[in-house]
Amino acid sequence: MVSEIVSSMERLLLEVVDFQKSYVERICAECEAPCCSRVSYLFNEKDILFLKLSGRERRWKREILKKKGCWFLGDHGCILDPECRPFICHHYICSDLEMEMNRHDPGLIAVLREKFKVIDEMRSQLWTEYLDEQMNLP
Repeated sequence: MVSEIVSSMERLLLEVVDFQKSYVERICAECEAPCCSRVSYLFNEKDILFLKLSGRERRWKREILKKKGCWFLGDHGCILDPECRPFICHHYICSDLEMEMNRHDPGLIAVLREKFKVIDEMRSQLWTEYLDEQMNLP
């Protein structure tokens, strides 16, 4: 069951990334004060569990932990593969990004919000299923 949830989450995340990609590349790249520069560690236990169960490698090293802002914000944006980013990085849509999306595709925000809701439910289900499986191990 856990592997099925992980596969479904991966598919939905890739859809979300695909929907957002052109807007993020355009708006975030030109932003003078990107959201990423004002935050630090965004991974929570559900993000880490998803990375572990999907077989993705941990990409952070101790030397980047001292950096101000998001540890993964490079000179040209996020250095993490989209499917390895914390869920909040997909889910958070600033007002500039939302305005641009609404201007070009008025229904996109509603579609994204619905997908985020489903992904969030799957994250909770994954957490529960994983813990249940661990408790039933001999």
